[in-house]
Amino acid sequence: MRIRKRMNSLFGFLAGWLLSLFGRSPAKPTDDDLARADFKANTQRLGLRFTERIRDVFRFKWIRKY
Repeated sequence: MRIRKRMNSLFGFLAGWLLSLFGRSPAKPTDDDLARADFKANTQRLGLRFTERIRDVFRFKWIRKY
């Protein structure tokens, strides 16, 4: 029983080592994939309307960022 457990561990280690050497890495995302995953914040699409009062509150933060 103990020998079988050691053999399974050895085979598992060897299989993991071989897969790490010859395994394929996941494909890198393309520009198209990144563009599709990008979340474009549009307030009208979200159903929000900015009044002048809300704009006055956030205007200083927007100007400071850019």
